[in-house]
Amino acid sequence: SLLAEAQIANKLYENALNSIKEGKNIDPNMSELYFSESSIFLKQNKIKNAQNSLKKGLILKPDNINGIFQLGNLYLMEKKFKKSLNSFNKAINIKPTFWQAFNNKGLIFFELNNIPSAIRNFKKAIEIESNAEPLLALAVCIQNENFKEAILLAKKALSKDPNYVDNEYRKE
Repeated sequence: SLLAEAQIANKLYENALNSIKEGKNIDPNMSELYFSESSIFLKQNKIKNAQNSLKKGLILKPDNINGIFQLGNLYLMEKKFKKSLNSFNKAINIKPTFWQAFNNKGLIFFELNNIPSAIRNFKKAIEIESNAEPLLALAVCIQNENFKEAILLAKKALSKDPNYVDNEYRKE
């Protein structure tokens, strides 16, 4: 598991998958192996494989908040909004201060054009953690009604994390 994590950090994904496979031969009940495997598959844009690995890991460790959240993200990528919301709600039930789950719920509601619910979730995320991501998202939601406030939110977000100006960072 540790070797695989080091290989992932060095972007040696195939080597890491081999290490994970060996780890599963030693201990097939080690949930971390499945979570790491899912991370690799996600980096390789193999969404279904990533989901399958996450689900196996969550069978072994059903309350792993990061696994639950990541599964929600994978459903979000596929636009399976109901499944995604269920995952984010489960994560919030485990950890009510998990701002990232509120943020991503906001993204779903934005995609569904339910702007009031999106705003509510972005505000909740910001209330927990004044992070650039929900600040920018909230700015987008309110720009038509309150342009000045939207600009202030965007400036605040970019002062917290100027990486959002970079296209590659935003894409990732």
